[in-house]
Amino acid sequence: MSRPPEEVFSGREGSFDPAAFFALARTVGHGRALGLDFRNAGENWVELALPWREELVGVPDTGVLASGAIVSLLDTCGGASVWQSMRRFQHLATIDLRLDYFKPAQKGETVIARCHCDKLTRQIAFVSGIAHIGDPAHPVARATGTFMINP
Repeated sequence: MSRPPEEVFSGREGSFDPAAFFALARTVGHGRALGLDFRNAGENWVELALPWREELVGVPDTGVLASGAIVSLLDTCGGASVWQSMRRFQHLATIDLRLDYFKPAQKGETVIARCHCDKLTRQIAFVSGIAHIGDPAHPVARATGTFMINP
């Protein structure tokens, strides 16, 4: 990582670097447990990947990924899309997160999430996104959520 942690979390306008943030986040706690990979980002969106791992399996007989791992992926990706839109890190709280599941993520499949910050107000951010296994036209799940900014 090219930037020290205090710079990644500084909250200064223009300071949010999603690649640096996720390089740091995947070394501790929940980020390390999930093993999320940063893939790409744009003006108001972020794309993350959740590689399949045995520890994340919810149905041992089939190897299907646990739904909680997909919830965490989309929640994290949604929050990151808010930071990307604000161009800075700021504390957020998930107010509401709705997921519609369409199909399970099977053994060995990497799940890719792409979330957009659709609207940003002074205190609330509205996001939407999908999780897929390689074809965004056939998602594993769809998410919509709201986040409180600086709770």
